[in-house]
Amino acid sequence: MALKTRSKLSDIISVRSSIFIIIASSVLISGCGATLSPVKRKPLQISSLETSLTSTSRKVLVRFESTLPGHSLANTVWDNGSGAFSDEKESQQIGFTQDYSKLIPAVAIGGGVGASSVANQPEYTRILIPFGRIFEGVFQSGLSKTFPESMSCSDEPCELEKLKAGAYTQSIRLKVLDYKVWENPLNHLNMKAVVECEVYQSGAPNRLEYKYTAHHEVTKHSLGSMMSTSSDFIREMNDVSNKFAGALSEDILENLRKNLGD
Repeated sequence: MALKTRSKLSDIISVRSSIFIIIASSVLISGCGATLSPVKRKPLQISSLETSLTSTSRKVLVRFESTLPGHSLANTVWDNGSGAFSDEKESQQIGFTQDYSKLIPAVAIGGGVGASSVANQPEYTRILIPFGRIFEGVFQSGLSKTFPESMSCSDEPCELEKLKAGAYTQSIRLKVLDYKVWENPLNHLNMKAVVECEVYQSGAPNRLEYKYTAHHEVTKHSLGSMMSTSSDFIREMNDVSNKFAGALSEDILENLRKNLGD
């Protein structure tokens, strides 16, 4: 009996030690990160849009409409699981969260091989992109270069107030109709978005002049290798997100520049 008890105790210690080693090892080899904390974030950095479009003296007012009713676009964040949600804190940072809890079932089912397999699956990581704030910031930087006399608003009261106070030629409303982000294959980022641009006469803010829809997609953008740190991954996530928003902004501004003229 004593030998059997010792054997059981030894087995328990051995299993617990194995789980710890497997989890620690999996953290080190898992996609999108190499630190023990499951939550990995860095402050969001927004890049200025570099555009070759010529500037115009035409004065337009741009309003960023909400993707989620009752929530500003700037505070809207997207992830690869639930989609869009509003969170002011998360909208000012960028990063990902790794779900270590998925390793335990994998250990029970397949030991080290099972845990390693889960750790290296894209579904193991929740990616968070504050695309609302990124798109607003990048577009505003491009607007200031292409339409330097223009202004922007984030809600209807602001739009109506500025239309009354200023001599704007057009009122422009931008809405992110769709944005998706996902990881596939491991350590490769994919994004696609649809942004609607509606142009109204400034003296008749409900009279639509024309509508333009911008589409953009990036697939299998490499974020780094297994040797990259979580900071490396996040830095690249931030960079590709800015470039993605820049491509959409350039497309919309080019269309506006062409159709509105000087």
